Order: sequence, then C-alpha cells, then structure tokens
Amino acid sequence: MSENLLLALAAIIAVGIFSQWLAWVLRLPSIILLLLAGLLLGPFTGFLDPDTLLGEFLAPLVSASIAVILFEGSLNLRLEEIRHKATLVINLVTVGALVTCVGVSVAARFLLGLSWPLAILLGSILIVSGPTVIAPLLNHVRPRKPLGPILKWESILIDPLGAICAVLVFETITHEKAGIWPALALLKTLFLGVFAGYFLARILILIMRRYLVPEYLEIPFFLMFVMVGFAATSYLQPETGLLTVTVMGAYLANQNAVSIKHVAAFKENLAIPLLANLFILLAARLDLNALKNLSLREILFLAVLIFLVRPLAVFFSSLRSGLRWQERLFLSGIAPRGIVAAAMASLFALHLKGQGFHDAEKLVTLTFLVILTTVFLNGLWARPLACLLKVCQRDPNGVLFVGAQDWAREMARALYEEGIEILLVDTNWFHIKAAEREGLPHFYASIFSDCVLEEVEFEGLGKLLALTANDEVNSLSVVHFAEIFGRKEVYQLPPSREGSGCLRATPHAKGRILFGEEIDFQYLEGLYRRGYGVRKLRLSRYFDYEKAFKCFNGMMIPLFLVSEDRKKVSVYTADYRPRPRPGQLLIVFAPPQRKI
Repeated sequence: MSENLLLALAAIIAVGIFSQWLAWVLRLPSIILLLLAGLLLGPFTGFLDPDTLLGEFLAPLVSASIAVILFEGSLNLRLEEIRHKATLVINLVTVGALVTCVGVSVAARFLLGLSWPLAILLGSILIVSGPTVIAPLLNHVRPRKPLGPILKWESILIDPLGAICAVLVFETITHEKAGIWPALALLKTLFLGVFAGYFLARILILIMRRYLVPEYLEIPFFLMFVMVGFAATSYLQPETGLLTVTVMGAYLANQNAVSIKHVAAFKENLAIPLLANLFILLAARLDLNALKNLSLREILFLAVLIFLVRPLAVFFSSLRSGLRWQERLFLSGIAPRGIVAAAMASLFALHLKGQGFHDAEKLVTLTFLVILTTVFLNGLWARPLACLLKVCQRDPNGVLFVGAQDWAREMARALYEEGIEILLVDTNWFHIKAAEREGLPHFYASIFSDCVLEEVEFEGLGKLLALTANDEVNSLSVVHFAEIFGRKEVYQLPPSREGSGCLRATPHAKGRILFGEEIDFQYLEGLYRRGYGVRKLRLSRYFDYEKAFKCFNGMMIPLFLVSEDRKKVSVYTADYRPRPRPGQLLIVFAPPQRKI
C-alpha cells in the first residue's frame, strides 16, 4: 500500500511540473494541460483516486494549498499600480460580484434545473476569478495600463471575498439559519480576517527589523505565520483564513520597512508545484459519466455566463470610471475561473453529499466545465481581442540601457533613429544631460531605485543592456530585471579582466554576455578613444555581411541586427551570433569605413 501511495504522489508531482513546462513550450495556459492531466490520471485511466489516496486529508490539504497560493498572489498587490482606479476595482469585487452571483444563480435555476439553494451556492462559487490563470494570461496579452493591474487586483481580491460569500451561503444552506445570522457572520469574518492579517504582518515586520531571526530562517518564519494565521482564524470562523493571508500579503507588499523580495520569490516557487498538484488532484475526482452527459442546457448556461453576466458585471461596475468603451469591452471578455472555484466546489460537494443533496456532484462538474471553457476561450481570444480593440502594448522589443556614457548613447541613438524604443538610465548627471541635449529618452536615477520601477513606463521595453564600468552594478542589474524581462533578455558586458575574478566565478549571477567574452568596458572605452564609433549598415544582395566585414578590414564588432520591418532587434552575444540577411540593418562598433 505504501509503495502505491508513493508512486501516486510521485506521478502527481512529475506530471504536474511536466504539464507546466509543456504549457510554456506550447504557449498555452498551464491550467488547460493540468486539467487534462488530471482527467487522464483520474477518470480516464483510473490510476489516481484522490479520495482513496488521501482520505480525510484531502480537504485540509486543498485549503492550506489555496492559502499559500493566495498569499503569494497578494504579495504582488502594490497600491501604486491601481491608485487611480481603486474605485473601479472595489466596484468589480462588490457590485460586479453581486451581479455575477445573481446572474449565475438565475441561469442555474432555470437553465440547469438546480434547486434554489444549490443554484445560489453555484453563483457564489463562480464569483471568483483565477489569479493563477490571470497572471500568465496578462503576461501573454500585455494590455495597456490600467487594464492589467485592474484585472490582477480583481482576481486576487475576489478570491478570498468570493470564498467567504460561498461559505456563508453554504453555512446558511446546511444549518438552515435565517434572520440576521448571515450578516453577523460576514461582519465577524471581515473583522477577524482583516485584524488578524494586519496584526500578524506587523509582528513579522517587527521581527525582521530587529533581526531576531537569522537570514536562513526568515522564509520558514513567513511560512509558519501564514499557516498559523490561516488555521487559527479558520478555526474561529470557517474560511476566514483566506482573507487573513490575503491581508497579510497585501500589507507586506505595500510597506517599506523590510524587504520581502526573497520571500516573494520563494512563495512563487512554492505556489507553482502546489497549483499543479491541486489541479491534478481535483480534476482526477471528476465523474466521467457526468462529463459525457452534457447537453444543450449546459452550453446555454456557459453562453449566458460568458456573454451576458460578465459584460453586465463590468458595465455596472465601470459606470463613471472614465474607461473607454474599448477598455470596458476588453474587461468584459476576460474572466477565467481557477483553482479557488474548483477547490470550493469540491469541498462543498464532499460535505453536501452526506446531508442529502443528491445533486451536489453537479457543482463540481459544472464548475470544472466553466473553468475549462473560460480558460480555453480567454486564452484563445484575449490577445486578438486586445489587438482588435487597440488596448494591447506594442511588442516589447525596446532596449533599456544601464549606463549613458558616450558610446552607450551612440548605441541607443542608432536604435532610436530606426523607431526602436530606448531608455537610458544613469546616476551620472553629465551623461543624462548629454542624453537630454541629444533628444534621447533618459532617466536620472540608480537602476536599483524603487522610483525606476514605480515611475518608468516599461511599455515597449523588452531587453536590458548593462553597460556600466562597475561589474557589480551590471551583474545586479540583470538579476534585478530578470523578473521583468526574463533571463533570456537581460545582457551585460563581461566582467573586467582586471577585476578580482569573483564575479567571473559565478556565471549564474550574470546576464548573457554582450558582444564577446573579451569585449569588456575598458576594451570598448579604449576603442572609442581611438576613433571607433557605432555604424549602421543596410545590407542587400550586393552588400552582404562579408563585404561589410572587409569595409572595416575585419575590425568591426557586431552589436545589433534589426529586422527588415524594423520591429525586432537581435543582440549579438558571446553565445548567439545571428546571421544577417539582405534587407536587415546591421549595427556595428567599428573604425571609420574605408573604401573597397
């Protein structure tokens, strides 16, 4: 028995991580492949039966995993992102949630024939969005501000609030309590959740500020507080723990007393396998016969949910918001459901089956049907819809230059003249003033300053080039911005050959090496003083790379290759040497051109 249990657990972990990797390769929302993997392991093959595998531990395991996922998501909630649209977010998680609950309940009652108690419970469950689906979807679509932050905040805030509403409905159904009990329970939940989350966050900040915990125990301490806060408040009031951990994360994300970046990174790494395991476990519990017996009624229910209920929720929530009709239409088209909806439906079904609700399993089937449909459709049409409505950002091919010395400005100017977005960031006032005189976009600050992340508009920027004389600044810059641009698109000059060799011994802490292993700052500076400069070469059938090479007697250093339509920039690195084609623009660092 223990061997079978070990094999099943190993299969869940392995298939979950593999599914997420495959989703990245195929550029699909990971939730789709995770659900398919759960169906394959569960009802299709019978290999995995979560109820038999975990028994009574299934429900608390699901609840605790959701708490960690919500805490990780709330650590990304920064007030600066949504300051000017906070009212709209509040409306979406209140007015919009009420419209969604009423619309789904009415549709479930009259289209699906559910009893009113189960219809209202389904409506309260489907209030929630899916932050674990919204985040990768926004990374793929890249909508213009403020649409991205609005959707992110809505998805994270609506999960604990929707879960609380669903629990109140569930408690009302099962205990048949009337009168003012639901209102009192809601007030108790809100007060306890907000107070406990704030109190625990303040204790954590105090502990970190006074260095009462060694650095290697900081992350376990955070995890301990999350679990204790979630369990304690849920014990005092069911499902209040979800609100507690969300308040904790949001407060920690918006304080400046201590740094939580390392904690956020760890939570993200923990949330990814938790998410994979949860979806596979819950999908494996689905009834295959129920999926086969879907009819036109379920299709009509989905159509009403997607094309009527969501647009109405956005319409009433965005009145007097100042959003253009294109932006409101885009918000109406994005509302995928995720892990919290699946988990709540599964938990309620487990409890309701023992209390005489024979249709309780329909909650699970319908919820997963909504998840599959909304995720698939949103993943399919989100990007085309954003482009059609002209609310998507331009392709992020622009370049952020760290360092604005003379030859760095020449590189930036060569790209800028071709319509490529650039931004020069430097702490040297004379370099920044020179960039201003030359009409180049610039920002006077340390690249590590919070104001860079808060005030700089990164729309259109997709690469970072660290070109300073300080090897440590270059290495830390690429680490700092790897989360924004991805490790593939952060570059730096090789560490100085005259340095201590410490940075050279830790390649994992660097970005991709620019131009060549030996072309460091001192080398480029020396060439610039000897008359080298940035040159642009338009290639053709009659003037190819070999002839360009001869023009400079083999002394040129390829820097960038700009595509024929001037929309894509390839950077020459030590490990990547793109081969130019006719019609492309080759940008090199070379001496004055000689005649051939």
